Amino acid sequence: MPGSTSEIAFAARRGLTRWAALAFAAAGCATYEAPEQLDPDLPYDEDSSGGGAGKPTSVAGAASVAGTAGTTGTTSLPSGGSPGSNGGDVGGSGGTGTTTAGTAGASTGAGGEGGAEGTVTDACPSDPAKTAPGVCGCGLPDADTATLASCKGLKSALVHRYDFEGTGTTVTDRVGTAHGALKGGATLSQVDGKGAAVLNGGASGAYVDLPNGLISKLSSATLEAWLTWGGGNAWQRIFDFGDSTNAAPEDNPASGKSYLFLTPMTDTASGGVMRAVYSLAGGAAAVETRLEGLEAMPQVLAQVVLVVDSESDKLVLYVNGAKASEQAFAGALASINDVNAWLGRSQYNVDPELSGTFHDFRIYAAALTPLQIATSFAGGTDPAFLAK
Repeated sequence: MPGSTSEIAFAARRGLTRWAALAFAAAGCATYEAPEQLDPDLPYDEDSSGGGAGKPTSVAGAASVAGTAGTTGTTSLPSGGSPGSNGGDVGGSGGTGTTTAGTAGASTGAGGEGGAEGTVTDACPSDPAKTAPGVCGCGLPDADTATLASCKGLKSALVHRYDFEGTGTTVTDRVGTAHGALKGGATLSQVDGKGAAVLNGGASGAYVDLPNGLISKLSSATLEAWLTWGGGNAWQRIFDFGDSTNAAPEDNPASGKSYLFLTPMTDTASGGVMRAVYSLAGGAAAVETRLEGLEAMPQVLAQVVLVVDSESDKLVLYVNGAKASEQAFAGALASINDVNAWLGRSQYNVDPELSGTFHDFRIYAAALTPLQIATSFAGGTDPAFLAK
């Protein structure tokens, strides 16, 4: 029965407009092919631009729903005959109803179209090896290469880190709980939006005081400082861990007794170069292990690293990611009485305090490799993989 209510509803359920539904019913159509549809779960392949050409180009559509059964015809009876003169005529016979069955729907739908091209945003546009930061961040590999190491070894070996963020006089350890303090007028500041500790040098006593025992508990160690040295007199200290000859050596410099220190510049008679020194019995040349660079520390932001490698029995000095010098070493960090753990101050009371700005200071419980130190240099003072 074309145009019946059930056929219009059937067509509407297939997504047709009301006018298309009416036309569908009027034509008496009994079959319907499902519209092509895109399966959102289909995989797609990325092309070099980051998009994805849809694959496969078509897929089998869902089976069409079976047609709705036709409406059963109605039965009508003619009215009975009028009475005859001889007792009345027999009533008329009833009308016969008709039944129209709906036609079954198509067995399969049309194939779906291929997926649209995807879009991938390059989060590392300046890094040809990466499009996403990964574990180590843009510009650094997540696995060792011929020139750089993964940041994972650096992170696992790091035991203390001071980035000098914050206000007041507290110097926060971002990895451990060995928080330090500013002393003698040192201040926290900002350089290019990042934390820094400013030391004004001279004899004013400005320095960073870290907790006792930081290095004597270690076997091998790496001490990494990022600072801008302000120049000035010789024998300033980048760091000095140890004690003095004072009867109460903690917090009281006198003559150095046991120590591990790094100075940005010796005096002219000693060559005017960077020097790292280890001693358990003061400053005589015969009892000191000395490691010297080729020149004084540059007066710009620089990375300086001292590696104490107890397994290989050597000290190694690096400047800006490159090895500057190496020296045999037979000592032990555990032998140092590090009741003074200072940045910018000496165990010797005649030495001046550091003139400069600390941007970062890190202590690793391992002898870092050359590739790891190059990686740390590439990461800079606040690398993504050391995010707080």
